[in-house]
Amino acid sequence: MNQETKPVSNPFESKINSIQVLRAAAALTVTIYHLKDVIGKNEPFKQELDYFFNSGPSGVALFFVISGFIMVYITKHSTFSLLSVYKFMARRFIRIWPTYAIITLIYFLFQSRIGLQPGAVKSVILSLLFIPVTHTDPPFYGYAFLPVGWTLNYEIYFYGLVAISMFFSRFRWYAFFVIIIITLIILPLTLGYFTLETQRTADYGNGYLNMITNPIIWNFVYGVIIGLIYTNEKLFPIFASVFAKVWLVFMFVTLALWQYWSGFFGGLGPSQWGLGSSLLFTAFIFYNARRPINFPDWLVKIGDMSFSVYLAHLPIVVILGHFFKRLGYPVYSTGTSMFFLSLFMTMVVSYLSYQFLELKLSSYLKQLLPFMKKR
Repeated sequence: MNQETKPVSNPFESKINSIQVLRAAAALTVTIYHLKDVIGKNEPFKQELDYFFNSGPSGVALFFVISGFIMVYITKHSTFSLLSVYKFMARRFIRIWPTYAIITLIYFLFQSRIGLQPGAVKSVILSLLFIPVTHTDPPFYGYAFLPVGWTLNYEIYFYGLVAISMFFSRFRWYAFFVIIIITLIILPLTLGYFTLETQRTADYGNGYLNMITNPIIWNFVYGVIIGLIYTNEKLFPIFASVFAKVWLVFMFVTLALWQYWSGFFGGLGPSQWGLGSSLLFTAFIFYNARRPINFPDWLVKIGDMSFSVYLAHLPIVVILGHFFKRLGYPVYSTGTSMFFLSLFMTMVVSYLSYQFLELKLSSYLKQLLPFMKKR
């Protein structure tokens, strides 16, 4: 860690490594949380992994906070035009859908070989259209066929809100907050049920209406607020100076980690992990602006490919487990060694997915779309 206090010459650089590191942390907490289930109760590392990663879903809240920040960051200089809105949504869609669709379809083909559950085809179609599978079980609403895909329904919805707000040009964030107030405050109050707990929301009988009124969306709003501060020429120096104080950053990070490990106010709501994730993100991003940290390249790389890590880890562990059973070695389909093998293979497959799907395929698709050849 670089202890020399100095302002960054350009805090709005195209890629902020501190964000990539937080993305890596979010992806790994979710991944290890899921993969550790293959370890039996009395096997090595089970207790340690349970202690350190039982709050793994908190990575979702951190992902949402980061997304809110990034949308402010990349649209800072955007001006209203149909073309700019089209380019924004096209880039977001190409960034997410092709990789998500390919991994989902591969997982579907695998599941079809071992036996599909009733309604699997409908689930795949709804998942790829970013529509909740059911209107019950908030905030997941039936999950998606690729289970982690439920979060992408919220992600795409949030991008849609940002796109709509772009029509209001320099007033776009005012418009954004008006929509948020209507959907997250006025509408729930009007319909007779307001809450900040994501799993205790009212059921209005429609999955998408339930989703857009779920308080988990406040996590994106946290990120937007942090992003507006970070990109504001007057507020940025104030916050960067405040968070250059090591003791303050240490306090914020300690509180966030304590909440994570203790389970205090655990949950995906804005007063739960959403608040802890926002504190952690705020401290991290502003501290790094004044005291740049030299992060390891491998950690930044995991952050770069965090989307693929997030999507690939469940199919990897399921496919590997079935592979060993088909070979006649079911004993190797679970256990500590299976955990480490699944984690290693997730990194390998995610690297390939990042290189060939997230980068090369996305670049190719951008070239095919009109008006997308130049950034």
